[in-house]
Amino acid sequence: MTALASLKQRRYLVEQSTGVNGLDYLEVLGSPGCGDQLALTFLKDARTLALTPANISLTGGAPVQATQVQPATKDDPLTVTVQLSGTGDFSSYTLTLVKAAADPDPPQGIDPQLNRAVFSFKARCPAVVDCRQTQCCPSDLSSPPDIHYLARDYAGFRQAMLDRLSTLVPGWSETHEADPAVTLVEALSYAADRVSYLQDAVNTEAYIGTARSRISLRRHARLVDYQVSEGANARALVFLRVNAPVTVKKGAPGAPGAQFFPLVPGLRPSIDPNLDPFDADALTSGPGPAFEPLQDVTLQPEQNEMPFYAWREPTFCLPAGATQATLEGVFSTLAAGQILIFEEKLGPTTGDPADADPNHRFAVRLTYASTTDHSGAPLVDPTDPKNKLTAIAWMSEDALPFPFCVSSVSNTGVQLSGVSVALGNIVPADQGVWTNDEALGTVPAAPPTPIASLGCNCAPAQGALTPQPYFRPTLVNAPLTFAPPYDGSAPASAFATVDPSTAAPAIHVRSSDSVDWTVTEDLLSKLSEDACFIPEVEWDGSAHLRFGDGTYGRAPASGAAFTATYRTGNGVAGNVGREGLAHVLMAGGAAIVQVRNPLAAAGGVDPETMEHIVQVAPFAFQSQLRCVTAADYGTQAATLPGISEAQGTMRWTGSWYSAFVSVAPTGSWTSDLANEVSAGLDRLRMMGVDLVVEEARYVGLDIGLQICVAPSFFIADVRQALWKLLVTGDSCTGAAGLLNEANFRFGQTVYASPIIAAAQSAPGVAAVTLQRFARLTQPPAQGAAPLAQLTMGPTEIPCCDNDPNRLDRGRLTLTMTGGK
Repeated sequence: MTALASLKQRRYLVEQSTGVNGLDYLEVLGSPGCGDQLALTFLKDARTLALTPANISLTGGAPVQATQVQPATKDDPLTVTVQLSGTGDFSSYTLTLVKAAADPDPPQGIDPQLNRAVFSFKARCPAVVDCRQTQCCPSDLSSPPDIHYLARDYAGFRQAMLDRLSTLVPGWSETHEADPAVTLVEALSYAADRVSYLQDAVNTEAYIGTARSRISLRRHARLVDYQVSEGANARALVFLRVNAPVTVKKGAPGAPGAQFFPLVPGLRPSIDPNLDPFDADALTSGPGPAFEPLQDVTLQPEQNEMPFYAWREPTFCLPAGATQATLEGVFSTLAAGQILIFEEKLGPTTGDPADADPNHRFAVRLTYASTTDHSGAPLVDPTDPKNKLTAIAWMSEDALPFPFCVSSVSNTGVQLSGVSVALGNIVPADQGVWTNDEALGTVPAAPPTPIASLGCNCAPAQGALTPQPYFRPTLVNAPLTFAPPYDGSAPASAFATVDPSTAAPAIHVRSSDSVDWTVTEDLLSKLSEDACFIPEVEWDGSAHLRFGDGTYGRAPASGAAFTATYRTGNGVAGNVGREGLAHVLMAGGAAIVQVRNPLAAAGGVDPETMEHIVQVAPFAFQSQLRCVTAADYGTQAATLPGISEAQGTMRWTGSWYSAFVSVAPTGSWTSDLANEVSAGLDRLRMMGVDLVVEEARYVGLDIGLQICVAPSFFIADVRQALWKLLVTGDSCTGAAGLLNEANFRFGQTVYASPIIAAAQSAPGVAAVTLQRFARLTQPPAQGAAPLAQLTMGPTEIPCCDNDPNRLDRGRLTLTMTGGK
């Protein structure tokens, strides 16, 4: 049998030491189970050891003594052989190296921890356990404390500790707060309460259904590729009346420009912060939202109010859909790109300004403005050359949605002119004011790298993150502005119609090590040298800045001081009503005598609520981004620019199915449009499915009505009323005709009854008889009664345009009888 000495670590230390030796292992020599010799193997050379039988102590079982000791030899310098008086029994024996029988200390040069070994003489006997011995500490025999596991707050922890103290120190009964023990208990209870809160917070914020922090919800949503909306700031078109030319400057970081504020009673329209600091403080400290110009605008007195020219007509209006007009007077400072607001100034029937309809206001962006004709001659009225004129035109997207009355006759017979006017000096502005160079603090020193365990010389794993200092500064002012991009050439009617998903935070961050940090949506896509950060908005509107960690985005350098310049002002609070803005704060603005916003501010959107994130984010990824069914092709094609409606069908082409997409363009059908639609759908189609884009099939309708006119009405007047009701629509109200193309869809069934009912409702119509109701390409049989309805195929769109240049697009025939 071989018995090893214990204390593995101790053996290693003895081997490394000088002048000390120890027992490595012991072997029983002789016949199996009956050996009477012991071979003692030492860790180092044992030839210097002068051991005698008196240095060998054997205990356990039947008495056995050492009779002779053979020292180590040159051939085997580690082994000393001991001859015994006999063999032992089945008991466990312990061999101990001692100085003498009466001195239990180890011999000179023998380690006191490696001077013994436990062995058995019965080497052939089976062992049920490993012979290797392990060291362990004795178990604590004291009874464990009765822990109150439901204690999760300060009061619970305090009571549990006091109860434990009463058990450990029965004689202690002090309850006064100044007692050292009570003070210590309360301090530990506070620390335990904080730890308990952090544990609960970690578990709570780990799931989107339980998170109480909006920042946590934003990060959860990013995992499923859902972009949380931070809202958008509002926009307004501000009119400034001036008595001399003046330029309104756009604000920028570190260079404040003009600012517009809501009405503060008692203050002038224009306030110079350098001359009137107290009035300026009254504006900036007010609760109302502030706006700043989106571009530099030079204001001209002649553009304060520009009347339309009525061409000497007593009753004249700009019809709905108009994109051009004539101004009375010479306005040489007007230029393409400017924004004008058309405003009804007087009540058309009373001439009273109080009766002007505030809903009759509309903004347009000019594409043309000239005081001369194309030959260069001054633009005048040929019937009255002294009337100098200015011609203007605006974008088709800004076509008037309703008519504007220019001149009229009041209900008392008074001729009214200047009913509607054009306002120039319009400054596009958006909500938000700048906060310059706000100190965010200094990056603390990085935490030390964790120390390796004792005895472990391993290097850190490759790619392990280096500990970074915790630097999450919070902006002092809120809410942070998220502003959509401004396009100075876009239609004015779409000025306040913005997409909040395009809004970007208006903030610039710089550190003292001359690094400019830029905003990003996601740090996971950034490299270690990219200086980026993410502004994260909490539920209370406060903005926290998160920087990279050195692997995903650049980490802030220890000791670097950070500053931020940013705008504040966001959400629906900026959607002030019309006439809500009344003051401008700027230097050198004394020439401004009036500030107002004829149109209500709009576009302000609040940040997405936490509840909405929880409800929507987990399912947003389920949106259909592939065309699988025929309806998918039509749905996706309808989202492409230039398409008003689309319909998809799957057709067998003889060898496989092909997806045919029939589209109705908003304008004219061209091959370029077909290629754009095909390219837009190509990335969405399924593999193995061909794609064909075609124009919708327009089915012209042949409708004939016999109209019986009442005896007291003129036939021409009734015909005109019917044509307006069914075909052209009413230009004054903007209502489209019943047969307008906008009222027809793919596969729509057309019924005759609504057409007959509409015609019957016209003034002067006594009766209506349906004469024809069919497709132009499928006339009914001779003598057959008209159909009551016409059904269309899935790719067919009915139409009745009554265009003499496109007779295939349908016709309406009115046969008039009766009347006068």
